[in-house]
Amino acid sequence: MNSGMTIWKNAFKLPKNKVVTEGEKTLLLKLSDKVKRRGLSDIIVLSLESSRPVHNLGAQSLIFLMPFITMIFKKYEAERFVKILENPDAVSFFIEQLSDVSTNLSKEKNGEKDNGK
Repeated sequence: MNSGMTIWKNAFKLPKNKVVTEGEKTLLLKLSDKVKRRGLSDIIVLSLESSRPVHNLGAQSLIFLMPFITMIFKKYEAERFVKILENPDAVSFFIEQLSDVSTNLSKEKNGEKDNGK
């Protein structure tokens, strides 16, 4: 009877989040800078936060569309984005970078200064 329970032990266990690598952080920082320059931080943060439950589906969609994506991006770049989208910690890191950007921009627009708080 005990051996029957071991089958179900890991049946519904979700994989642990992978650590965000320095290469991924560098890529996400560059991407956040581009988003910041275009003034799209708030929209991207809203989109990422609202679609958080389906990020894995988005990553799988990118895999399905890989032949078309590789016409625009290099294959290894597209594969990196798939891995990032599958990692909730990487998405959270990206959102944090964008949130910092939008907070700093809002302060600058309102004439507030950051006193290191």
